[in-house]
Amino acid sequence: MINAFAREILLETKAVLEENGWGIVHGIVDSVWVTPIDGEEQMSLSALVSEISEEVEIRLEHEAHYDWISFVPLRDSDAGALTKYFGKVAGEDEYKYRGIECRQRSTPSYIDEAQKALIRAVDAYRDPEIVCEELRSWVDRLERGAVDPNELVITNRVSKKKEDYTQSTRSVVALERAADLGLTRLPGQSVSYVVVDDGKCSRERVKLASEEVDEYDVGFYRELLVRAAASVVSPLGWRESDIEQEISQYTESSLASFSGYLEENNGVSCLFCMKQNGVLVRFCGD
Repeated sequence: MINAFAREILLETKAVLEENGWGIVHGIVDSVWVTPIDGEEQMSLSALVSEISEEVEIRLEHEAHYDWISFVPLRDSDAGALTKYFGKVAGEDEYKYRGIECRQRSTPSYIDEAQKALIRAVDAYRDPEIVCEELRSWVDRLERGAVDPNELVITNRVSKKKEDYTQSTRSVVALERAADLGLTRLPGQSVSYVVVDDGKCSRERVKLASEEVDEYDVGFYRELLVRAAASVVSPLGWRESDIEQEISQYTESSLASFSGYLEENNGVSCLFCMKQNGVLVRFCGD
């Protein structure tokens, strides 16, 4: 019933906006993004917000004006994820991020900073080579073992007791490691750790952030970088396979981990690129 009601409100909002020169770019339950329809006169959004609020009897607000905005498609589809997007706020040195890695609580700070840097590079240069160089610097630093493990800490919230988990995930082995050290983690609390050898299933797979950590799994964190990069370039038509192919020219056949052992390079790679048909839409205010 609630979904049907929300759909009716969206349809009515869409009709009013289109009648007054605005096309719908994207819409979800509580938000609508619009862009001017070419060749048509636009009524001011502030006036339309008041009009629509009166018609649907729900208060609407004109929240932001973007220079451009990108909606992230689903990982295995061209359809946009409803709540994943990023964009440049008009007239300000500010970006808005929703749903992507840099907004997720579990994302390590290194991945967070890298993704934001890549978005800035896309905005500033619109140049695939320059953006790729930016990404390379983050990958290279990781592979050289030059990243402080504190920047690679993953934090997850515990949803149940340790003994109630049935699968040996990274968070579960972190809970087991914490228990070994006499550190109890109850449902609702968090566990923080660094992945040091993702090939293991034992408690040696991770080290707690509270321990002395002097190593990390290069391949695991490189894959997180690739995934974060894909979130940025997928609205432009790039998938992880395209990213891997492009940056592979810069990768070596093997990777040295922070602890000094070698891992085989599985072809994971990264690229940020602009395309002429990229989905960057202009959202204009009144």
